[in-house]
Amino acid sequence: MAKREVEEETLDTDGWMATFSDLLSLMLTFFVLLFAMKSVDQGKLEEALGYFRQGGIGVLRSGIDMPVMPPDSKVFDPRVIKQFSPSEVQKMFNNKRIHGQVSVRTEAKGTVISVSSGLLFPSGQSILRPEAEAVLDEIVLMTQGATYEIQVEGHTDNLPIRSSLYASNWELSVARAGSVVRYMLKDGKLEPKRFSVVGFGDSKPLAKNDTPENRSKNRRVDIVFLK
Repeated sequence: MAKREVEEETLDTDGWMATFSDLLSLMLTFFVLLFAMKSVDQGKLEEALGYFRQGGIGVLRSGIDMPVMPPDSKVFDPRVIKQFSPSEVQKMFNNKRIHGQVSVRTEAKGTVISVSSGLLFPSGQSILRPEAEAVLDEIVLMTQGATYEIQVEGHTDNLPIRSSLYASNWELSVARAGSVVRYMLKDGKLEPKRFSVVGFGDSKPLAKNDTPENRSKNRRVDIVFLK
């Protein structure tokens, strides 16, 4: 009897409180973190998480990949163009076996994705080829969640157009840019107010219109993500 009384006296019946206190501390920390994330600079947070995802420290490789929700987007897609450099976007298109028909460059006004008119349209027309849709779908996907204004520019070479539909290269360039915008907006994934359409005809060539190869470079639609 004496032995049992000693055991009962030494039994700690309050040990559960330590575990319960730890749980409360973790929950408090979690809710403080959620509150802090609502006011954190979204761009810096995305940049930091991108660094983790690329293996800078490796924390998120084996853990839970936390999505960052842009303020105006229901779903964050990591391929939003603001996450990538022009060289990375270029590599993405090169991997799709359309090398030479899509190029990416940086200009003072912003990032330009330039798509060959030969990939997009039959000669002298503004109706999209079926194979052009995959390229434009990829651009739409990269654009979702971003807030850039987008200017779609039609360009031609300097050869006079022979068409009953268009009186000049000016009209053709505007119609082609309009067709691209119409396709990009058809599913309602992008806001129309972000877009503008411009036709430059042959007034802004990338190369001299002195060879068939150079004229082919000049026949294009530029999708410009304005700064």
